[in-house]
Amino acid sequence: MADQDRDAFMARLARTKVNRRSFLAAAGLIGGGAALAACTGSTGGTQAPASAEPSAAPSTVASAAESTAPTAAASYAIEDELWMLNWSGYVDPGNMEAFKAEYGVKNFQYDIFANNEELLAKLAGGATGYDMSCPTAEFIPQMAEQGYIQKLDFSRIPNFQYIDKAVLSQKWDPNNEYHVPKDFGTTGILYRSKIVKEPITSWKEFYDLSTGKYSGKVVLVDSLGDVLAMPLKMLGFSINTIDQGELAQAQKLLTDLAPHILALDSDTYQDKLASEEAVLCLGWTGPLLALRQDPKTADTKYVVPSEGTMFWLDTWVMMADAPHPNATYAWFDYVERPAVQAKETEYTGYGTPNLEAKKLLSPDLLNDPSIFPPEDVMKNLEGADPTVTDNADRIAVWTAFKSSIGG
Repeated sequence: MADQDRDAFMARLARTKVNRRSFLAAAGLIGGGAALAACTGSTGGTQAPASAEPSAAPSTVASAAESTAPTAAASYAIEDELWMLNWSGYVDPGNMEAFKAEYGVKNFQYDIFANNEELLAKLAGGATGYDMSCPTAEFIPQMAEQGYIQKLDFSRIPNFQYIDKAVLSQKWDPNNEYHVPKDFGTTGILYRSKIVKEPITSWKEFYDLSTGKYSGKVVLVDSLGDVLAMPLKMLGFSINTIDQGELAQAQKLLTDLAPHILALDSDTYQDKLASEEAVLCLGWTGPLLALRQDPKTADTKYVVPSEGTMFWLDTWVMMADAPHPNATYAWFDYVERPAVQAKETEYTGYGTPNLEAKKLLSPDLLNDPSIFPPEDVMKNLEGADPTVTDNADRIAVWTAFKSSIGG
């Protein structure tokens, strides 16, 4: 993205209230519930690679070639366990295995949640023993206020220097104390074009086809903010509205849509598209690369609706009671090595805010408008607002919709 485009976007962002998947796609710069077990501390450990700490404000960014080598960090005893609570399929398994081998982590536990609301519900219900999680940016203030996450020591994350400053100092963490940016993306429409021959460029067209010809073959991600964005943008409202009249109109559209929905699914919706059990989906770009690479599903398309949609940023945070903090810091720094982060982008199919990692991506990936939207698309994107994530009226609309489809 050109510097002037990014600056223009950030100016818009400053004027826009930011909520669930809010910021990322525009800067050019990603879940099912699992049983939660408390993790025990370990006595084993290894030493992190030793080296000088980075300057607090690097004046230049290291070259991509230089950045592919393991990043030096102060020496700490790395615990041999690490417990992550994350969205489904949101980390490259190869990177996890390489991390375990390099740092002597024997048990890298990966548990999942379907959406941010479920993550908060698990934590409120007493889920403990996790070292890190990956909430969407607008949920950081709520998690910090409720004491679920801790402030970070960025001297222990040297590779943080590669993060695009355009994504920092935003409403969700104005002083850059709690998070490391992970990925960004949009909420849009996936469809099997060999079956769905009708043009789909808007939420209105998606809605009409969902309630008409393709009734029963439609899947939506299980996420309040993302799903609510559809009726609100169809009606010309902000995705962050808390106006009861506007929410009532959105609820009517969702009530009428409910009988036509196959499932709410944040974890395996790509499988439903692949099997043709579903041919339309309100979702994210994560499964898109894999679907397009398979000859059987290469017809899968992704559309950012013309009325506009949500853009979002997911983040790494450390839990307040993290039992393995040194291993957590090691992961945060490791995953931001440009070569490692580039593999993450290739695996997840979401945009990266790591500037050096972008230099290692293929031109095809960098120029894919589904993953790195152009300026004419970015202007219609809207960020989510941290202050509406727990709004009772919005939650009531979502709860009624889920109940009407058995979700």
